[in-house]
Amino acid sequence: MNGLNSMRPSDPELAELVADFPTRVHPSETPLMDEEEVARVLQLAEIAGIPVVVDGGWAVDALLGWQTREHSDLDLAINQQYLTRLLNILRRLDYQYLPRGDEWAHNFVLENGAGHQIDLHSFVRNSKGQIVGGVEYPGGSLTGQGRIAGMDVACIHPEWLVDFHLGYDFDHQDYQDVTYICNLFKLQLPAEYQEYALSLYEGNTPGTWRLPDRFNVRVPQSPWDYLAFTNILDKSYRESMSSEMQAIILALLEKYEDPQEVSLGDFHGSGLRSGVILVEDQRAIGACELVFSPDENEGDPGNQKLVIRQISLLRRAEYSSLFLALLRKTVSEGWRARVSRVEALPLDDITQPRPALPERYDLGEIGFASVFAKAGFKRLDAVPGSRWGVERSLCN
Repeated sequence: MNGLNSMRPSDPELAELVADFPTRVHPSETPLMDEEEVARVLQLAEIAGIPVVVDGGWAVDALLGWQTREHSDLDLAINQQYLTRLLNILRRLDYQYLPRGDEWAHNFVLENGAGHQIDLHSFVRNSKGQIVGGVEYPGGSLTGQGRIAGMDVACIHPEWLVDFHLGYDFDHQDYQDVTYICNLFKLQLPAEYQEYALSLYEGNTPGTWRLPDRFNVRVPQSPWDYLAFTNILDKSYRESMSSEMQAIILALLEKYEDPQEVSLGDFHGSGLRSGVILVEDQRAIGACELVFSPDENEGDPGNQKLVIRQISLLRRAEYSSLFLALLRKTVSEGWRARVSRVEALPLDDITQPRPALPERYDLGEIGFASVFAKAGFKRLDAVPGSRWGVERSLCN
């Protein structure tokens, strides 16, 4: 009994949601969500008047109108107010709670005895219909229309489904999904996927795309790094800095045997601007500037937070992966500097419909809320236009 209890959700909200579901103790090693089961679940939801939106791999096939490959699960987006009704249906279909490390009340998985899995993503709307909580789907992303097993279904909009494939390492299956969508809907293949396509054309074996080694994100580690950092932020082309400034930076670096040990806090403590730079083949092409500020939400008045002042990409601004690399490094360096959280006020709000695939990801030199969400940021207040932030966990 104790073993079973340890497999129950630690999140109290999720524990309440799945209280009537037994735990799936022995999950399938080869889960398969076939078209027949997908159709059964969607038909029952429609009969019960429960609006759901198909996400993930099945959304790709819904947009195409035919099944391109096997799928291990069915991803469903659902308004939180309908979730309990859908769970009642799934419980009668023998679905059970499947423990997962990254689960929470708005994203968890169920599986039945036949190895069918459903990955649920619930969102919260305000009185104006804007999504302001749970899994925050961007405005306009839930408006796609497709077909599965001959029935019309709601799914992720094609442009947004391509966007959902950006900012992470991807494999050949992802490449095929994105290529199908871009070809059918006449969308430009994203820069990262163009690189992967070129690699295939050159005869390389299909595999996983990762951010190439020629890119590196770091805290400035030399006077020349710092000069490049300020040039990018100020849109200037200074070829040298004052001897006084150079002396301050060298004195800072001399505290460490390895320049990689210097932190954002060291720059802040020396009265210098803080941030990270993005380097391609030893040439700085991007920067993120940060400001230390007292964290009014923490009891200790000495606690500090980092606020992102600006992000700028001189080159490769069409790469969402590079914008995200800057964000993620900013967060990890924030934890190294022992701040309590990192905050930003993105250019847009995630509730606002906009093109899913912008030409520049640093537009307005701050980026988009949906990209911050990919980097782990969450809305700080349940209202449109609020700041976004990520908290330092106890393990950081």
